[in-house]
Amino acid sequence: MEQMETVITRLSEIEGAAVRLEELAAEQKKEIAAKYGQKTEEFDREIDARTEEKLKQLKERLQEEAKENLMKMRSETEQELAAMEQEYEQNHAKLAAEILERMIGE
Repeated sequence: MEQMETVITRLSEIEGAAVRLEELAAEQKKEIAAKYGQKTEEFDREIDARTEEKLKQLKERLQEEAKENLMKMRSETEQELAAMEQEYEQNHAKLAAEILERMIGE
């Protein structure tokens, strides 16, 4: 009978140890899940920050390109207007005569 009690006691000890191991494993699982959750959040924040920076750089580059294009177009327009004004100044009498001749001649 004493052996039976020893076996039962030993089984009870083993069961208690198994329960403690299960509890420990569950706690470790929670800790690992929390660590991975934290790492995921950090990764997401890092990716968001990188994306934000790249978008900012892209926006700045596009704005600079647009500004350069606008300045180029303005310069070209001013040159064309200057050429037209010069053409008019040099030939306005001739142009006026041609217009008058067309009006009268037709």
